[in-house]
Amino acid sequence: MELQDIYENVANDDIKDTPGPPTQNHSQDEGKDGKCRGSRCLVLMTVCLGLICVLLLVFITLYITTTAERDLLKSYKNTVEEFNHTINSLQDKNTDLMTEKDQLKNNCNSLNQKKLELETRVNELSVEKSQLQGSVDASNQKKLELETRITSLSEELKKEKSKQGNLCGPVCFFMSSESKSWSESRQFCRDRGADLVIINTEEKQRHLTSFIKERVWIGLSDSETEGIMKWVDNSTLNQGFWYEEEPNNAGGDEDCVELMPSDSIQNWNDLPCSAQMKGIFSSDGFGCSHPAVPCCTTAEPDCDGAGGSSLVLITVCLGILCLLLIAAVTLQHFQCTSQRGFLWGPDGLFMSNENKSWSDTRHYCRDRGADLVIINTEEKQRHITSLVKERVWIGLSEIETEGIMKWVDNSILKQGFWVDGEPNNYRGADEDCIELDPQHTLNNWNDLKCSEKKKGICEKYGSSCFFSC
Repeated sequence: MELQDIYENVANDDIKDTPGPPTQNHSQDEGKDGKCRGSRCLVLMTVCLGLICVLLLVFITLYITTTAERDLLKSYKNTVEEFNHTINSLQDKNTDLMTEKDQLKNNCNSLNQKKLELETRVNELSVEKSQLQGSVDASNQKKLELETRITSLSEELKKEKSKQGNLCGPVCFFMSSESKSWSESRQFCRDRGADLVIINTEEKQRHLTSFIKERVWIGLSDSETEGIMKWVDNSTLNQGFWYEEEPNNAGGDEDCVELMPSDSIQNWNDLPCSAQMKGIFSSDGFGCSHPAVPCCTTAEPDCDGAGGSSLVLITVCLGILCLLLIAAVTLQHFQCTSQRGFLWGPDGLFMSNENKSWSDTRHYCRDRGADLVIINTEEKQRHITSLVKERVWIGLSEIETEGIMKWVDNSILKQGFWVDGEPNNYRGADEDCIELDPQHTLNNWNDLKCSEKKKGICEKYGSSCFFSC
């Protein structure tokens, strides 16, 4: 509308400025000019509308572009924030992984060290086993040799018995251990299945004289009938070996006979039966392990084949028993050490041989009459630390009540030996059971999850490994 008004004003001005009356040509020219002006106005309007459309299109385009860029920038900002958050989270995880890596590396080093120690221990046990096996083999060989020797001695004994025939038989002599009267000495012998000795040959007299070092009773007396000497088997004396001017019945009551130590075989003497001295007694087949004092020697044929051989046989048997006992104790010790793992002397401490949870390890100890160790003194703490080479369970936990540490005997902890910062229930985990870490000298306790797998220190008071595995 404004442009049309402008054009109408311009046309009116031109008419006003033209002098004189208008002519027809002039009117025609004006008509043409009006048409031209209208066409120009139309073109100008079209151009203006086109420019407006272009500007509007540019504006719309810029608006859309700006809005898209703003949205993209906002999306990029959100993406950057998420990325930063992800980076922080990854950094935290990386820190945790590095920490875990260090722990795993330490555990790996510890396991490698333990592996070397176990390999060394296995080698030592293998050597010890080989030595023990060698000892057992040597003992078995010795046993076979002794059995062969026993068989040989038995054969010799049989041959000696055959040579002796009925001369004296397998007789062994013994001396009583206390000084008594003649009748008491005889009763002492009879209580032991024997009797005072009967000397009816010169060989037997010489034999007894050869080893007697003190005055002793023999089985001869005339207590029943004065002047008639009889042996304890009621046989009458046929041959005597009396000391000079004996028997003399001095004092009128010397009814019993003694044998005096002498270089001569003539060494019998009569004495009152109440005199106190030891006695010589014998018994056919009497065992040389009898509590009476043995006095058999190898000088007399009567005892060389029977008593002497029996003594050698018994000595050999005792030797075999000693060797077998030593072998049994040695094998028991080896088996006990293998079963328990390690034993540390009479204080009853030993280590389990398998990695288990705290409760399973405690069951392992209790199945063997023990329990997880209670450490209530610094001395004991130092002692156990010096023994172990790996992290182990001890008998302390807070399973019943969180924050209240109790030993396996239900006593409350009074003195602890904690690593710095422990117990800490790390990251809220249920670390209710206690381990001992020997990497630290004294303060080496740490709380852990009870499900962790470790060996444990067991304690059994007043015990030893032998026969109590």
